[in-house]
Amino acid sequence: MPEQGAGRRGWIAGGVIAMVIVAFGVFVLPFAFTTPPPIITRFVATRVFSPGSVDGRAEARVAIRLSQPSNVLITIKDPSGTVVKTLADGARISTKTFSVPWDGTNDAGAQLPDGAYTLDLDAHAGQKKFRKSRKIVIDTTPPTAPGLSVVATRTTCMSTVTGPGEAIRLRVAAVGTGAAANWRDLPAKGTFTWTWNRSGANGTPVPGPTIIAATVSDMAGNRATTRRLCVAARKAPVTP
Repeated sequence: MPEQGAGRRGWIAGGVIAMVIVAFGVFVLPFAFTTPPPIITRFVATRVFSPGSVDGRAEARVAIRLSQPSNVLITIKDPSGTVVKTLADGARISTKTFSVPWDGTNDAGAQLPDGAYTLDLDAHAGQKKFRKSRKIVIDTTPPTAPGLSVVATRTTCMSTVTGPGEAIRLRVAAVGTGAAANWRDLPAKGTFTWTWNRSGANGTPVPGPTIIAATVSDMAGNRATTRRLCVAARKAPVTP
């Protein structure tokens, strides 16, 4: 009997030790031997831009963050899959961050047409490799000009803007006075009304007719403006 009890205690002790080893492997080892980070830890790019735009986003930018020196190749393909631009030629990059612009031209310097392009990133460091793609859209087409109606009184100009059929950014201003409604989002079929009290940005009254301008801007920064004249309503004649 003593021998059986000792054997049982041995089995129990062995089981406890086995459980401890398993727990150590499950809970401790993953932290002791962490997976090394990928060679590219961040990869971002402009989504939409308008090459040559004065008011909008005139160039795209591609940026990466590296965990170690790596050979980096960045190319742009047109919708047919043909490489049209090389932004990084596969040379070794030793800095932690790398950023490069794209003005919308091909390798020959010619401006590319509007459309969706594929940005491919290939990097390697020894046996480690990284590959990922992004989409960049060239959009140089201005949005449709918004609808704008202006109702004038002796003391105000009430301007109502109608969306141009696409979600857009909108700003309404009294031209030359410094008075304006801040940029805001306007739904595709939305409307926005701005009542101007005929005062400049400094509060000084603005006499005479004034142009009201409603400007819309799309994701690429392309803009379109509708203008209307606000003329003060005359006083009603006094009946004798």
